[in-house]
Amino acid sequence: MTHLPQIAFIIPVRNRRNYTNNILTQLTWQIKQENRQGVSIIVVDDGSTDGTKEMIQTQFSSVFLIEADGSLWWAGAIVKGMEYAINALEADYLVWLNDDICITDNFINNLIKICDSGNYDSTVVGGIVLDQTYTDWIVYSGLKDRKPVSHINAFSTSDELEADVLCGNIVVIPRKIVEQVGFPDTVKLPHHGSDYEYSMRVKKAGFRVIFSCNLKASTDYTISDFTRYMPYWMQWYLQPDLASRWKIIKGLTSLKANQNIWLIVNLHSQNREKQMIPIWNYLFCYINKVIRFLIVDFLPKDYIQSRIQNHLREQNPPAAIIEAVIQRKVISEKERLI
Repeated sequence: MTHLPQIAFIIPVRNRRNYTNNILTQLTWQIKQENRQGVSIIVVDDGSTDGTKEMIQTQFSSVFLIEADGSLWWAGAIVKGMEYAINALEADYLVWLNDDICITDNFINNLIKICDSGNYDSTVVGGIVLDQTYTDWIVYSGLKDRKPVSHINAFSTSDELEADVLCGNIVVIPRKIVEQVGFPDTVKLPHHGSDYEYSMRVKKAGFRVIFSCNLKASTDYTISDFTRYMPYWMQWYLQPDLASRWKIIKGLTSLKANQNIWLIVNLHSQNREKQMIPIWNYLFCYINKVIRFLIVDFLPKDYIQSRIQNHLREQNPPAAIIEAVIQRKVISEKERLI
């Protein structure tokens, strides 16, 4: 009898009960429709206080629930799930999945095809997440040639693309790669950036890292979501009120912020291989960023706006998003003049 690869989803959650309920409903229904044994779901609940645990226990009895105390963050929760998938479930493929997405109707079918084919046992496969309003716009994928894959047309000639790094929203990892490369680094990058660092490590070990448009999902991506991934100095320029700027400064030392100094320092090419990074590196990074913020207000407006326009072209969002981002700056400036 042919051995069917064991597939384990790993979903880190915390205080997003409605999102968690939605993704589990989609997954359990599709798995049931496929009638394929060996597909499991692991949820790592990192200290939710909104009834997430009780909801899972009551409505999704087939889900393997791992409880934590709120100290894991994303990377710690992912590692807990990966360890359980390998040691308890003997999974052959581990699938990272965020809970705030809606998977396509053929998602599980396509995932099973990838895992059962035998062609990806040495390849990490990343999916793509599209915006629910602008359905051709890819809002989460990763980087290829140091640029984001941001439009579905990127897959016009092939269902797959080579990747530099992957976002952790949808990632399929063969067990054999985990056994050689290890787990995400929960110490250096406990939250943001851990997915990027892990895919870099996988590539350095000689394995393929690719995007597949066969693993698709969507999400409600807001203008605020878009702007918070822009370089901090651009956010500083676009949000000139003191409260917003103070939030940006605080974000430099917050694990919740996607551009904190730990991420910036540890993902720098000179530091990725270092086990210990001197504290002064982080201090220098912090001071450097703050100085850049202060300088922005004194640089020629044409120069700043040109840099922002170049960034927006590279990110390739819909025209309406570009207009909304620029309009926020215009409105803010008008408010200051009133």
